[in-house]
Formats: sequence, C-alpha cells, structure tokens
Amino acid sequence: MYRIGKLAVISTVFAFAIFGLTSIMLLTAFAEPKVDLSPTCGPADPGFNIVINANGFKANSTVGWKFVGSDSKIPLYGYFDTNSTGGFNDVTYADDLKPDHYKMYFADDSDGDGTFDIGAKKVYANVTVNANEAVNANETVNANETVNANETVNANETVNANETVNANETVNANEIIPCEK
Repeated sequence: MYRIGKLAVISTVFAFAIFGLTSIMLLTAFAEPKVDLSPTCGPADPGFNIVINANGFKANSTVGWKFVGSDSKIPLYGYFDTNSTGGFNDVTYADDLKPDHYKMYFADDSDGDGTFDIGAKKVYANVTVNANEAVNANETVNANETVNANETVNANETVNANETVNANETVNANEIIPCEK
C-alpha cells in the first residue's frame, strides 16, 4: 500500500511538471510581441534617432520594420536581428520623412524579403515627425484691405473694381505637428 501511495504522489508531481512546462512553452509561443520606442516624436530635418526595445519575436531570426504614413505609403523600412530570446535593442535613424503621424510596424520576416511572414503577429508604435518651421496660427488677415478701382498697372491690364477680399481666410495651424507630452 505504501508503494502505491508513493507511486501516486510521484505520478501527480510528474503530471504537474509536464503540465507546467507545456503551459510555459505555449504561453511564450502565443505571446504578443512588444515594442517600446523612445522618443516617439522628432523633427523632420535633420531627423532623429529612435531607440527600439523589442521582445516576443522568433528567436535568432529577422524582424522587419516599416514606417507607414497616414497616406498608407511606406517611406522607410529596415530589419533587425533578434537574439536567442526573440528580442533586440537597437537604434534606427528616422530621416527623409515628411511631417506626419506614422505607425512603425514590426513583424517577423525570417527570409528578409521585405514581406512579413505569413501568420506573423504584427505590432506597431506611433511616431510623429513634425515640421521644423513655425507657422503663426494667430496670423491676422486684413479684412479691410482696399482694392483701388483706379489703379493702373499696365495700360492693357484690367483691374477688377469688384474684387472681393476674403476676410475669412484660414491659416493652417496644423502644419506643425506637435509632439505629445
């Protein structure tokens, strides 16, 4: 009877050990990749470094990344090699990007063909590239501008005495995309 009890305890411990190891392997196999970027905002010219800390990709493989603009175009892309745990810490330089709100996508690309692997989990981080020149959002448009009906510029040129000055002209204050804090 003692042997049967001992065998039952050993079998139970062995079953829990196998279950625990299987659970850990399945969790890492189905874990979502995680990417942290710093900074997530910078100037268009001359560009800026982005430090990337990533985990959860295939071990000892290649991860492709792509900047995708609000117009769905891909102006910049590249690759990083993952370590034995499926992660990497690296830096890329964001240059030649127009001011816009971008999504920087990451996914496994084992063969480095520029196409994410079929079934690869994609993750993205938001990156804002802002303009370098200031636009005065408080610019005043002179609604009292006078058009001189008697102005003579060229004897053959007609000056329209009924020209309308648009007092509601809009100044685009969105040319600068601010970095969120």
